[in-house]
Order: sequence, then structure tokens, then C-alpha cells
Amino acid sequence: MSDDTAWIDAHLDLAYLAGEGRDFLISTREADLDATVSWPDLAEARIRTAFATIFTERDGPSDEPAAYPADDADAAEAAGLRQLAWYESEERAGRVRIVRDASDLDHPTVPRLVILMECADPITGPDAVDAWYGRGLRIVGLSWARGSRYAGGNGVPGGLTPAGEAIVDAFDERGIAHDLSHLSEAAFDDVLERSHGPVCATHSNAAAITGRNPRHLRDDQIQAIAARDGVIGLNLFGRFLHGEDRDATIEDCLDHIEHVASIAGRNRVGLGSDADGGFPGSALPVGLRDLRNLDRLTEGLHDRGWSTDACHGFRSKNWRRWLDRLLTLRR
Repeated sequence: MSDDTAWIDAHLDLAYLAGEGRDFLISTREADLDATVSWPDLAEARIRTAFATIFTERDGPSDEPAAYPADDADAAEAAGLRQLAWYESEERAGRVRIVRDASDLDHPTVPRLVILMECADPITGPDAVDAWYGRGLRIVGLSWARGSRYAGGNGVPGGLTPAGEAIVDAFDERGIAHDLSHLSEAAFDDVLERSHGPVCATHSNAAAITGRNPRHLRDDQIQAIAARDGVIGLNLFGRFLHGEDRDATIEDCLDHIEHVASIAGRNRVGLGSDADGGFPGSALPVGLRDLRNLDRLTEGLHDRGWSTDACHGFRSKNWRRWLDRLLTLRR
């Protein structure tokens, strides 16, 4: 398969879905699910590299494997380690390759998984960073919507806490990148000021289109990420593509891509689908509820005047360039 046809998807909640009972060995069509993600689905969609999350839910429902009480650091760590162990078991079974260095991005085993932590509470403190890194962690979003002990989230105000400042320093020292997608506005600014390493927003859309909300990126935040040579991933959750009560469309997706690209450049935008990560496949845009149809995005960009090379950039090359830089940092 030519790399020109392959996709990099910068946000998939794979271990979370497995913990919720998803059978990754059969396609969601065969299982008759309102969903889009399994190993056969990713293979057919030509998603050869994915940022695979360790997603934990602060104060989530007690019966959810990803949930933990906000004041229980040990429970958060246990929830995160369960998800990491699942990725490791899938790698031992030969079904995936965890990306630990740049050479793994071309490993013949696919999908190749870049481990991304969504909410840093499972990391008990700076002394634990090396162990997580050693097991494959390469990108961290300090908070999910409800915040963390390290930083405010898009649903909870507040900047970096003292513990957050210490963990940011530890990430910089080890070479772990920051995902800014779910940070509060204050935490977003604090991370950019304190951290000197790579940053990105794996699955965030343009507030100029959706309306002002900390979950989406203001134009000045897009510019700030671009100034650090970061990449921004298009989130395909329909409600994050428009501010209206209707199904999202491919045209909505293209509008977000072009808006971000008009500020950050066409070389700093990619895919971060978040496909059925906590929502049904029917919440994705019409025409993209089967990930085999992702090429409709690049076809639409081409129709809007994007060159073949720029479309390839959106498909994979922009994220690959960012990953190459992250994975060759001196540590």
C-alpha cells in the first residue's frame, strides 16, 4: 500500500472502547454497531498510524472502567495502567505496534499506535514520568473537560497548579509533547509559556465557526500553536462542527480545515477524528459514518483548490513531520 493512500488519525479512544466491551477483532458492520472503530475497520480505512489514548474520567460513573474519584490518585493511576496494559497485550498478540521511536513509524505491523494520555491524573507525579515514558507514552493532555490536579479543563477554569508546573518541567526533560485540546484558556496559556517542547491540538476545531467555547480554538490560539510548529487535528464529532441542530456534513469539515489552514498554514492541519470515542457513529458527519470514506475529505479539499501535495499533508504528512521531530528529540 502506498503511503500516499494511508491516513494518520491523531485521536482514537481505543483502550477506552475496549474497556467498554468493544470487540476489536470484528468490524463494527459485522457486529451491527452504531460505531466505526475496530482493527478491521481501521485497516479498511487505511489508518496506518493512530494516536491511541489513555482516557480516564475524573469523577465519572463508578461503574465505568475509565472513571476514578477526583481525590484518588491511586485509582487514577490504576485506571490508566489498565488501558496501557491492553495496548501492550494487543502488541504482544501482533495486532499493533506501539511507537517508541521514529523507526516504529515505518514498522510493518499496523496500526502503529502513538500513546497519548488524555488527562494526566494517572501520572502520580514527576518521579513517575520515566516509567510511563519507558512503556511508550509520548504525548499528554494535562486535563480532560473536568480538569485534573495539574490544570484546569475546558469545563473547569484554572491554570497550571504547582503540581502542574512540576509535571510540565518533567515532560520537557523527558521529551513528552503536550496536547492542548481540552485545556482551560488559562492552562493553555500557562503551558505555552512554561513548556519549550512540541505542542499540538489532536482533536480541536475552530471557535470562529462553532462559537466561543473553551473546547474549541480561538484564532489567536491557532496562531500560537502554529508559532510553535504544532499541528491541529480535525475533530469529526458532529456537534463540534457547527452550532446548529442538524447533522454535520463534509462541507462543515472542510470549512474547519480551511479556517485553521488560513491561520496556521496548510502544513499544520490534519485529522484527529475522535471517532466514536464516547458517542455513536451516527454522530459523525453524513458521509463519514464509515471511516472507509475518509478520502471524501481530501477529495473535497482538492475541489476547493488544494494541491495533491497539500491534500497528502492533511492525510498524513503533516502529522508525520511533527512526529518525526517529537521522536528524535534529545533526551
